[in-house]
Amino acid sequence: MEKKRVVILGGGYAGVHAAKKLHKAFKRMQDKVEITLIDRHREHILMTELHEVAGNRVDEDSVKISFDRIFSGKMVTVIKDDITSIDFETQVLTGKVGQYPYDQLLISTGAEATDFNIPGVKEHAFFLWSIEDAIRIRYHIKAIVKEAAREFDPVKRAQLLTFVVAGGGFTGVELVGELTEWLPTLCKEHGLDYNEVKLINVEALGSILNMLPEGPRKKAEDYLKKQGVEIRLNSLIVNADSEGFTIKDGTVIKTKTLVWTCGIRGTQFCSALPLTDGKVGRKRVNEFMQSPDYDNVYLAGDGIWFMEDGKPLPQIVEAAEQTGAKAAEGIINSIRKEFGLKTKAVAPFKSKFHGYMVSLGGRYAVSYNMGIALSGFFAQAIKHMINMYYQFGVCGVNGVWRYFKHEILEIEDRRSLIGGLAKFKVPSYWTTFLRMFLGVMWLIEGINKIVEGWLTDTTGSKVYWGSAAGTDAVAAASSAVAATTTVAPAAADAVGSVSVASASYVGPVVETVASASQAVAETGEAVVQQFAPPLLSEPLGIFTWMNETFVAAAPYFFQIVIVLAEVGIGLCLVGGLFTAPAAVISLGLSLMFLIGAMAGKEILWFMAVSIIMIGGAGRAFGLDYWVMPWIKKTWNKTLLAKKTYLYLDEPEFTKKQKEKRNARRKGASK
Repeated sequence: MEKKRVVILGGGYAGVHAAKKLHKAFKRMQDKVEITLIDRHREHILMTELHEVAGNRVDEDSVKISFDRIFSGKMVTVIKDDITSIDFETQVLTGKVGQYPYDQLLISTGAEATDFNIPGVKEHAFFLWSIEDAIRIRYHIKAIVKEAAREFDPVKRAQLLTFVVAGGGFTGVELVGELTEWLPTLCKEHGLDYNEVKLINVEALGSILNMLPEGPRKKAEDYLKKQGVEIRLNSLIVNADSEGFTIKDGTVIKTKTLVWTCGIRGTQFCSALPLTDGKVGRKRVNEFMQSPDYDNVYLAGDGIWFMEDGKPLPQIVEAAEQTGAKAAEGIINSIRKEFGLKTKAVAPFKSKFHGYMVSLGGRYAVSYNMGIALSGFFAQAIKHMINMYYQFGVCGVNGVWRYFKHEILEIEDRRSLIGGLAKFKVPSYWTTFLRMFLGVMWLIEGINKIVEGWLTDTTGSKVYWGSAAGTDAVAAASSAVAATTTVAPAAADAVGSVSVASASYVGPVVETVASASQAVAETGEAVVQQFAPPLLSEPLGIFTWMNETFVAAAPYFFQIVIVLAEVGIGLCLVGGLFTAPAAVISLGLSLMFLIGAMAGKEILWFMAVSIIMIGGAGRAFGLDYWVMPWIKKTWNKTLLAKKTYLYLDEPEFTKKQKEKRNARRKGASK
């Protein structure tokens, strides 16, 4: 039997969710099933975050996730093409690049903004339904504020500084929230008084955010008004032109910036397909997300018309994901049946929405999830957590960390959940001296141990790897040292920068430790040479357990490992080679000394500097400048990196991998 061809048209929330579910179902049947996703772009766009780009909170790359990131380790073949027609009889999609036959088809082309045929809106308003729209709005606002700064006529300047967002739904309100944060900064940059700015939200209905309960809706409205936003309710726009727009009651508002977020409809492409229509350009589907016209054609996302409990399914992310998953279930069931495999009947679609979240800028939000209404910091935190959960599902830990950086750590003008507390960074060249100093300290540690015979003493007595009796001996030694420090503080001061695990006090302290060590030696137990005063009076239980379980059998081996680790860490940090891994080992070794009651307060300094070094301090005046890019590129080519999503930036492809991928793409077309 020939391979079953599954084609997904559209890489939005529904398409990506369905593709991942199909991969999971058929990853062991790659010789029997092939999955192809076709999209006009090379990235999955986070549509719910477009307002952040339009409002200049994040860069456009922050809302893009390349399909390579998502699918390079999966059996999903991604093709960039603009599909122009679908022949449902011959089961072939035709695009500008090629033709693609299918056995099972999922159409998830999403939606587009609609102007409801109101005169002038299409020509004179800005829409916010694509990354291009968001960038266009951002550039326009920058240009208009700059123009206003040069305008002397107060009437014209007032028109330029009037910004209107039409639509009180999620998109419109979130954009208004972004502008309340951005416009004051923009005005300050150009020497304008922000009090001259008028920011208006126009809504045709009697309230904004109608999908939210009264509580969070009222808090959102109050917050916006506190930020100086004028909210005009029951204000239906009836026409627009280059100078502004007119409301149904006859009010004329002069503006050069009208952003239209009043509604969406199915894409023109999808609405033109010869499939049963629903309403507003959306196609009708049954409870399994199938078209009534063809059993092997499914639809999902914003472009479908499905009535549930007497209401059309809302055009939100959760609905897109859930309809995409339901369509994937139908496809899986159908293919398994054709192969004669055991399968489970598909249950009718039943939505399960957890709630809604609306951000009003980077610092404030309102939410209603699972019956709980929140506002402010906690609502914004929940929104971030849910977004990170989505990122994890799409592209793993890599996506979560990337999102966290873009949304929390790298935000300008204090527009993040934590303000600007994480924005300011120390240039890596300032950490060069600290890195080298830490490296020298570790080298001294290792060299001292070599001089003291750690590599030649095959008994392993230079470290404490002992039994309970040994524990008592070490505790006794530590107590003796501590007692000595109370009568010999001058000796302690002389060694204020004592090094980790091998340094000893001079004078009576040395004699005390030596006596304690000799006493332990006479009992036949090994004890580590202590330096005083240790932070812990005795090793923690986990340290003792590790010693007795793993290390007691080969103490000399672990003694050598410690010496080599210290020397290796030192050399790496001094030379700036493998700085991050060396810093991690430095942190781990320091922690081991700490919980083993072998280190004083100086160990905290080692640990703190090690954490700083994990950030990649070796790129400045270090060998990592040349080595790490090569390692990153090589790692990103591995299958393991692709399967685990542990990329460093974007995945890379070997020549063989490229050839294989191109062959799969060619095989997906006629």
